[in-house]
Amino acid sequence: MFFWAHILQNTSRFSAGLRLVFLSFALLCGKAAISADEGVRPDVAKLLIKAQELHGQKQYAQALAHIAEVDKFAPSNALERFHTERMRAMVLLSNNEQAGAAQALEAALDSERGEAADRMAIMENLVLVLYRATAYEKSALWAERYLAQGGTNAGIANVQIQALYLSKQYPSAAKLLDKQVTETITAKRAPTDVQLRMLASAYQQSKDDANYLKTAKIIARFYPKPEIWQELIYRVLARNDFPDALETDSNRLLRATKSPIKTAELMEQAQLTLKTGYAGEAFDILSGVDRKDASIPASELTRLDQMLAKVTRMRQEDEAGLGSLDARMDAAKDPNLLVNAALSLSFLGQHTRALAMIDKALAKPTLRQAEIAKLRKVYVLVRADKREDALALLDAITGTSPEAELAGLWRLFLQGSN
Repeated sequence: MFFWAHILQNTSRFSAGLRLVFLSFALLCGKAAISADEGVRPDVAKLLIKAQELHGQKQYAQALAHIAEVDKFAPSNALERFHTERMRAMVLLSNNEQAGAAQALEAALDSERGEAADRMAIMENLVLVLYRATAYEKSALWAERYLAQGGTNAGIANVQIQALYLSKQYPSAAKLLDKQVTETITAKRAPTDVQLRMLASAYQQSKDDANYLKTAKIIARFYPKPEIWQELIYRVLARNDFPDALETDSNRLLRATKSPIKTAELMEQAQLTLKTGYAGEAFDILSGVDRKDASIPASELTRLDQMLAKVTRMRQEDEAGLGSLDARMDAAKDPNLLVNAALSLSFLGQHTRALAMIDKALAKPTLRQAEIAKLRKVYVLVRADKREDALALLDAITGTSPEAELAGLWRLFLQGSN
């Protein structure tokens, strides 16, 4: 499961206030009328003008009472209806009556009156009011109309995406958000953390695992956190075709990315690497455990001390045999022994010798699991602080195998740690 379970449900704040007009002029002069005989009756105009004055004085109940008097007249034409509903919406918005304001705004737009700029401002507000009223599906629909008619408030596109997501239209939300993210990256800018979280969640809710994985990797690129690295690496480990021989390599990437690993798991990793003959690596793993961590039980600390004493002795034995190692490896018929010896050298700080030895192994046609051997050379290069050489070798590991997928994660990690 994606580790970000909560998606922010509050839209960004946009300055999309309703455009106030001077009703004393607009109503009495018949502004926005479609025909010469369409206008606002004087009695209606006076009531709306008074409502506007009361609204300005924050006397919302009295303003609504004057609009209720207008309702008794019943609108004689579309223009009268437009001005009445528009004023009603202003007062209701100021009084924080979102649902009623949304209804009034829709009625104003349904009148098909008003100047183009006024209608766009009304539509813009309708999107936001519906969103705040949790009418997410309708908010998304009006946002689509607003943008289709040339609306210029870029924030409405964000509201549309959030409204689609919150109305559980996950594929539609993902499609629009993916476009935003792609355009941002193409422009050599970083998408926001919130954008990427929502996109990943939308893909997860849509059960689109391929695009979810793609987005998780983008998150790791721009906002690398231990938890996302852990998830990406565990996904490789969970593959049905994951070879046992690759487990120590995946553990190395987990530790390199500082993924959250419990002490008991670290001891298991040390035990595994010890079985493969890497006492120096086991020593590094166990030495890195924070003994001051209060969450570690006393029994685990005792076991840790016992293991550390054991691997310390084994590491010292490895160091004592360094002088004769090259001769022994020259006599070895199995090139995979060279790979193992090269890693042991690297864990003892002998990176130059390690690289020379692993190159000998890679040159032999009888080498088994060559891709794993390349990954291990990458690790030696990383330990030797040869990041560019490591990236060049990673580019040579291609395909869809678990080894290639792990190589891709190493590449992503090294590129981000530049």
